[in-house]
Formats: sequence, C-alpha cells, structure tokens
Amino acid sequence: MYKKCYKSSIVVAVAIFAVFFVLVTLNLIGPITAHAFSSPAAVTLGTAGNFVILAETGITNTGGHDTQIVGDIGNSPGTASQMDDVWCSEITGTIYGVDATYTGSGVTTCFAGNPGVPPVVPADANKTLVDNAVNDMVTVAYTDAAGRSPDESDRLAGSIGGETFTTGVYKWNSDVNIATNITLSGSASDVWIFQITGDLDVASKGSVASGVKVLLTGGAKPSNVFWQVGGVTSATLGTYSTFNGTILSAKQVVMQTGAVLNGRALAQSLVTLDANVIGTIAQLTVNKVIINDNSGTKVISDFPLFIDGSSVTSGVASTTVPGTHTVSETSDPGYTATIGGDCGTDGTIILAAGENKTCTITNNDVVPYHAGSGPNPWPIPPLIDVVKVPSPLALPNGPGPVTYTYTLHNIGTIPIANITMADSTCSPIGLVFGDINANDRLDVDETWTYNCFETLTETNTNTITATGWGWEGGSVNGISATDIANATVVVGVPVVPPLIHVTKVPDSLVLSAGDGAVTYTYKVTNPGTVELSNVYLTDDKCYPVEYIFGDTNNNSKLDVTEAWTYTCSVKLTKTTVNTVTASGDANDLTAKDLAIATVVVAVVPGLPNTGLSPSASNVIVLAGFFAVLSIFYLVRRKQTA
Repeated sequence: MYKKCYKSSIVVAVAIFAVFFVLVTLNLIGPITAHAFSSPAAVTLGTAGNFVILAETGITNTGGHDTQIVGDIGNSPGTASQMDDVWCSEITGTIYGVDATYTGSGVTTCFAGNPGVPPVVPADANKTLVDNAVNDMVTVAYTDAAGRSPDESDRLAGSIGGETFTTGVYKWNSDVNIATNITLSGSASDVWIFQITGDLDVASKGSVASGVKVLLTGGAKPSNVFWQVGGVTSATLGTYSTFNGTILSAKQVVMQTGAVLNGRALAQSLVTLDANVIGTIAQLTVNKVIINDNSGTKVISDFPLFIDGSSVTSGVASTTVPGTHTVSETSDPGYTATIGGDCGTDGTIILAAGENKTCTITNNDVVPYHAGSGPNPWPIPPLIDVVKVPSPLALPNGPGPVTYTYTLHNIGTIPIANITMADSTCSPIGLVFGDINANDRLDVDETWTYNCFETLTETNTNTITATGWGWEGGSVNGISATDIANATVVVGVPVVPPLIHVTKVPDSLVLSAGDGAVTYTYKVTNPGTVELSNVYLTDDKCYPVEYIFGDTNNNSKLDVTEAWTYTCSVKLTKTTVNTVTASGDANDLTAKDLAIATVVVAVVPGLPNTGLSPSASNVIVLAGFFAVLSIFYLVRRKQTA
C-alpha cells in the first residue's frame, strides 16, 4: 500500500512539474517575482545631507580639472588645503573648510573657510558648519544605515550584476561586485538600504554609454537610495559607471575616470575624483501632445517615448547625466511628428549639470482633408493651466514635511476630460475640490485644487505635468492639452526660492480658412514670496516675444502683486504646438515655468496641382472657361439659324 501511494505521489509530482514546465515554456505564466518587502524609512543624514561630498582627510581630483560638481563639498578635521585639487570652475556650490588655507587654482570665490571672508557672525560659522556635517555623517547617518535590520542577506554572495531590487534593506557579509547593470524598481516614496560589510566595487567600461549602471525605474529617486560600505578599502565606482544614491563609506570613496554619481559621496577618510559628474545631475521631461483633427484615434500611450533609446513616460521627469541626449519615439505612418520645447527639431538637447528641461513631441494625424460636418468641422484645441506652490518654500533647519498645492484652470473655450496629474517626485496627488457639477470634466473657468505631501531630506526641484483632452459634442475630440510647472524647496539653508508662472492664449484656436496670422498673449505672475529679477520669455515657434505692460512701479522686478503681459505674432501654415518658457531670478536661484498651446490650421481643398505656378493655373482656368462659353454660343447660334 505504501509503495502504491509513494508511486502515486511521484506520478502527481512529475505531472505537476510537467505542467509547470509547459506553461513556462509557452510563456503562459510570468516569471516568479522576488519577495516584496515593506519600504524602510529613509536614512537620517542630519546636516550631512546638505553636502554632495564630505571627507575627513581630503578631496583629491586627479583629472584635467573637468569634473562637474553640483552642490556643496567639505572636509574636516583635515585642512582646507586638502581640497586644492577641486577648482571653483568645477563646482556649482561652495567648498567649506575648517581654516582659510584653500588656494585652488588661485580663484577662491567658491570657498568659505574660517575665519569667514567676508566676515561672518560668528567668525567660525563655516568651520562649525562642516564640523557638524562630518559628525552627522559618522554618528547619525552611517550609524543609522548600519543599524537597520535586513530583509535579505547575502544575495548571490555579493555578485549582484543583472539583479533587480525592490524596496527593502539588503545586507552582505562580504564584498559586493556589480559587473553589469542592476535595477532598483519602485515608486518615488520607496527606500533602498544596502549594508555591505566588505568593499563595494562597480566594474569599469570604456564610455558612459556602455558603462555599468545602477538604474532606477518606476519613479525611484536617488535621494532614497543608501549604500553603507564598511570595507577596509573603499567604495569604488569604475570608469564611466553611473551610480545612484548616497554612499556612506567607513573609508574612501573612489570615483574612477568618467564615473557619474547622482547622489552623495560621504567618506570617513578620502574622496578621489577624476573627470567625474557628481551631485544633482540633470532632469529631462519628454512631453507628448496628440492632435486628432483628421479623424485619427491614437492616444499618448500609442507612441512610446525614449531618451537615448531608454523608455520614458510622457510628462514624468527622468534623471540623466549632463551632455548631449536624443529624444525620440516609436512613430506611426498616419501621424507627422514635430519636436520642440527645449529640444532641437532632430530631438537632440544638451544638458548641463543641475539643469531641468522639457521637450515636446507633437503627433498630428495626416488625413488630407477633414470630412467633418456642421458649421465648424474642425476640433477646438483645449487649453489647460497648472500652478504649483509648495508650503513651506524653505526648510532652513533641515529635513521636514512639505505640502504641494496644485491649482488647475481651464483657460480655453471647451471643457477638458480625462485629467491626469504626474509629479516627478511626489505621489499620490489627490483632488481636494473644484469639480462643482461632479461631471469629471474641467469646465471653462472652473478651478480644481489638488495636493500632495512629501518629506524632503535635501533641496528638491520637482515637476508637475497636467494633461487632459478636449471635450466636444459629448465625447473627447482627439486633441490633448498639457501644462508643466516646476517648484524648488530649499532644505538646510535659510534661503527662500523663487516661483514664476506663465499662461499663453492664442487669439485664434482654429484657423478654419487655412493659414493665417495668430497673436499669442502671455501673462506672467509671481506665485512666490520674493520679487523676481531678469524675467525672460522665449517661445520655440514665435519671435520676438515683446513686453507690453505690467511693471506698475517700474522697478524692473516682477513683484508678487503684479501680472506682466507679453505678446507675439506669427503666421501659421500648419497645425502648430508651441512652448513658451518663462524664467526669473531671486536669491541666486532661477525659477522656470512652461506653457503650451495648440492652434489648428485647417487643410482646405485647392485647385488641382498642374505643375504650373498659381498665376499660370489661373490663366489656364480662365481660358478654359471662355472656351466653353464660346463653344456654347456657337452651338446655340447654329441651333437657332
């Protein structure tokens, strides 16, 4: 009996395995996914979070002084002269030291030492600032990261190339080697903590494009990734690797030639640089606009978008490295594609460290003539406008909570349906009020208010993208509208960042008779708390943008109570989507806002193409007309003769 049951069990087990094998082979079931852990709390950095590089025994720079650093750096208790290899030309930020011995290249304008120059109160404030940051790096941040209870230990014995990690705490009682790309997959609120008892080594390659990368997907943020490295040597980022997160090293952080660190290098001894990029790297948003004015039915998701061949989501900011990049899409033969915004018409763009830019790809269906009905067969483009205001604008005492309030307006002439709101760092975004008639459409002159809550540990600039579709005759009319707003919150420094807002309205949304002139009116306002200098507008399809009025006190500054008006006129020969960018400065920071508008230009039937000039064609038509009349006259005369 037992033998019989045993044999039956074997038969059942073999059958189950066979079925499972067939299902996997035929791709009828997906892969087995790793256990999903709960997201840990972010590591507490204290004042160390105000620096992108901290060291105790110096910061060396062995390259040709073409490193790019975005953020502040410091060294303590070592002298300021131990940072002489980093020149002011290589840093957007401040070099903090415990004394006044920094000389750099001879230019010292980026340096703040002790005593302060110009004098600061108290005189040793700069020394105290970097001393406290280094102390927090060791006793607060490193201790916090090392003390977390792991969710998983010793995956693949430390050889983790090719792996994907969901949020959680991961520990290795060994060295960790990253020979090929790894992926951190999660949302903007997820946190990753990697505890490494040994050294961290990222493999070297011959270029940034081919270099080993720590990839972030699903909205994951570099500021929520922490690498605690306790090895006797260092954390080493190989040549041309791209790394994301904060490195907390008990020894060195070594960045080999061309390595990129989107985050921080916080080392309890030395930090070594060589033609690197480090700090807040750059952000690029690809925005999709669809125009179905010729019976097309495609939507945004039908056009996959890419930056340098890597898939991105419309309206969501992507973190990338400085340099030249190419924006592209999967095209459709039924649609033309036009690239604008900050990108060139070929999709290329050059990003500097710390920049945040937006490119727009517009797809317009290409049916020769719109076979609509009624007095106006051409769909009317919608116009949407979003204002984003954080509260507070600054967290001078360090990390803390921030509430973002988004105000959404319909500044066009038709309702807007299928509203989506996507923020580059904050989620979820909740609708508070505004849909008065509860019809799920943003009606003309209606205002919707949203908010989102986020705890910031470092200065943060994020982007909101609002998208909707025009609503006519009881259905979506096939034309999308987008607006984009940016906001900065400063953490750890008593500086209030500026805000700027621009709207853009064309005097004609539809040119139903074909090509013609359009005048755009721009309104620029200041939703922040500090006045703006150097206010400047650029439109990617219209020039020049001219100031009309609004500076009521004639101080050349955009006050919080003012609204400045600009205009620009241009002749449009085809349906056009254009973007205006408004910028203004305050407290050594620049605020930027975008507005996007669509004007539909009707394609009207014309005379057949004869290959001749219009004037010659007119002559031929007139001659034919008189010939027909002559023949008709002769025939009638013959009939009556």
